[in-house]
Amino acid sequence: MFLLGIDTATNSGGVALSRNGEVIGMWVCKTPLRYSERLIEWIDRMLSEHSLTPGDLDALAIATGPGSFTGIRVGLATVKGLAQALGKPVLGVGTLEALAYRFRWASERVAPVIDARRQQVFGALYRIEGLHLKEESAPAVLRPAEWLKRLPDHRCLFVGDGAEFYHTTIESLRPADRVFASGNRLVDSLCRLAYFRYTRGQAVRPQQLQALYVRPSDAELGRSGSFAQRRKGAKDPTWL
Repeated sequence: MFLLGIDTATNSGGVALSRNGEVIGMWVCKTPLRYSERLIEWIDRMLSEHSLTPGDLDALAIATGPGSFTGIRVGLATVKGLAQALGKPVLGVGTLEALAYRFRWASERVAPVIDARRQQVFGALYRIEGLHLKEESAPAVLRPAEWLKRLPDHRCLFVGDGAEFYHTTIESLRPADRVFASGNRLVDSLCRLAYFRYTRGQAVRPQQLQALYVRPSDAELGRSGSFAQRRKGAKDPTWL
């Protein structure tokens, strides 16, 4: 069973290919985010390297967010288009969930943290239960200190570029916890999670895929009249 996983939501996105749950190939690209220009090329090269055609795939998986607003849209559009053309099922996996799953071996609870710009983070908390993740704090976008104060009082491991960037804040407010400077690579764990869900009959039709943006886009903020809030500190319009 071949499954192709795609992440265009983070700054360490890329594509990965798995066979029966084992990742056999992976391409990861650091910033700048140029997924709209390179994604199809990466997919073609990945399949060619393993002597496969798109029709050989059994399913496709995509990171649904939170993360780059533009990146999420690029990834979803690509996967929906390919899956519809090929008649294949799809699986959506949250970025924070996939990042936590990558470190399931390291702690009973993992808190993935992705830098959301504007002095905010995307964060969540998961309890590891074998191959399952139990959500103990839902994905949110907040200032780091505010988000940390809302977390349950359990010892956990903080991972992701947000954990690295705000490690002093984490260590100050939660001194008993650990911080691991891991970056945001998650496409390999996304493949593994998607395969597990595929075997449990949890794949869906392409039109059923939904993004997890967590916060509104610039356009939505503009329509709400929050122009000043929208512009304050907004250095990268793709991270929304």
